[in-house]
Amino acid sequence: MFNFNVRNASVFLATAVLAASATAQPLVATFDSPTLDRWMYPFNSTPGSEASAPSFGAIQIAGFDDRDGQFLLGWNTAAVIPQGKPLENYRLSAARLRLTVNVDMQFRYDPTPDSFVTLLDKADAAYVADSDLGKPVELFGAGYRNGWTSSTFNENSLFGGAPIVPPAEGARNVFPAMFSPAGVATDISRQIRQRFDASSMAIGLTNAVTPGQLVPAGTVLTFDVDLCAPETRAYFQRALASGRLMLVVSSLQPAQGGPDGGTGTPTYPAFYTKENLIGLAFAPKLELDLTVAKPADYNGDEFINGDDFDAYVQAFVDGTASADFNGDCFVNGDDFDAFVIAFEIG
Repeated sequence: MFNFNVRNASVFLATAVLAASATAQPLVATFDSPTLDRWMYPFNSTPGSEASAPSFGAIQIAGFDDRDGQFLLGWNTAAVIPQGKPLENYRLSAARLRLTVNVDMQFRYDPTPDSFVTLLDKADAAYVADSDLGKPVELFGAGYRNGWTSSTFNENSLFGGAPIVPPAEGARNVFPAMFSPAGVATDISRQIRQRFDASSMAIGLTNAVTPGQLVPAGTVLTFDVDLCAPETRAYFQRALASGRLMLVVSSLQPAQGGPDGGTGTPTYPAFYTKENLIGLAFAPKLELDLTVAKPADYNGDEFINGDDFDAYVQAFVDGTASADFNGDCFVNGDDFDAFVIAFEIG
């Protein structure tokens, strides 16, 4: 009971429950379309208006990031989720992104992470052959440079800094990043040439095909965010407190064919943006399951009293996922101690 692992627990609902008059109550915020989305590619001449966002790599090609074609998504959340609260008041139990594939049988499904060594030159002493086909589609938080922030960068903002005209490496103003719990960002766009593995927030998964198979158009990839990682949970909390959540989708499937991608048949994924001509059903979708309340307000009724204590004790005894008070995806004595301290503080 006291070591109940909830790392793979899913607590997602299909509809939005938005209780504006009782913001401390649990809610599921469903965003049917992003506020902004943009194909982050150095030669994209129509930023913010593309109907498709391909995601591919230019692996160790001078003048280009390894993660070359990226998909930036952003949501203004303040109209649904109160902003400006202390970070610990944002108690997330689930976060999920859904993207719809808009290319048919072009890339192979890979549901597992791949080390950077599988993309090194075969003559490199550190090279290791990939054990499966394809490369995963991965989700990261967004980092910034050159003075840009989540609140200032928009669909048509400047792609990068000097040199203004690509090719350029490590110059994009928004990049996929790994974060420390304190929020320090590490750009992972050039991870192959810099030789390190990048830990994503989620990998796009589907039951429509088996690993290694080609993915048909219309397939939905679902990214269940790993909120057990403290740096990921902190990233979402900071974003919700600011009122804008920004995410980056990226794949290291090498580009073949397509714009400036050499010859041959393309083998990389691409996704519908909110500007697609088919309809809202194909736009990127985000679901957040959370409670916005003081930590000790366990039942979310905006009061801290014996009802909260009794409710938490019962959840703890039952070993339920909601008793994971410190967010480490285990229910044990550390959670009980943390709740008691929060309850005493009020």
